[in-house]
Amino acid sequence: MDAGVKEILTKIQAKPLFFPLVTLVYLALLVFSRWGLYVTFSSLVFVLGGIVGVYLIDVTEAFMNIRPSPFRSQLFCYAFVVVSFFVVSSSGSMFASGLVLSMYVTLILWQVGQLRLLSNLNSWFRGSIPMNRQMIEFTIFICLFIAETVLFIRGYPV
Repeated sequence: MDAGVKEILTKIQAKPLFFPLVTLVYLALLVFSRWGLYVTFSSLVFVLGGIVGVYLIDVTEAFMNIRPSPFRSQLFCYAFVVVSFFVVSSSGSMFASGLVLSMYVTLILWQVGQLRLLSNLNSWFRGSIPMNRQMIEFTIFICLFIAETVLFIRGYPV
């Protein structure tokens, strides 16, 4: 087996079970909120995109082999908010919506994990940023995630 494929599989297997479980619960709540008890093609495509989104950053990190990861930075989060908002609000693609929303969950879980372990998000910022500013930006990031979730739920059924 190719070394790159081994690294990707290792990265996927190393992901704590907590990440896919939280994401699957979140996706299930979104499916229920948007489609109710009806299983539609759109809801299945949405969940498939969500499952891919759980592991996409990990696979990309292993494939690119860049240290430190460019995805674990506030700059990436700023850009991601813009892209994910566009996808959820106007793309119409259920796969892409599931993908970006589950990636958003992953980014939040990474940051919560770092806050619990180190009591800061220093590695996410360039330079020395005061803790209160880190928490303000993290709170805004979460609020935007909630807004995108509401936008998705209130969207018109496809």
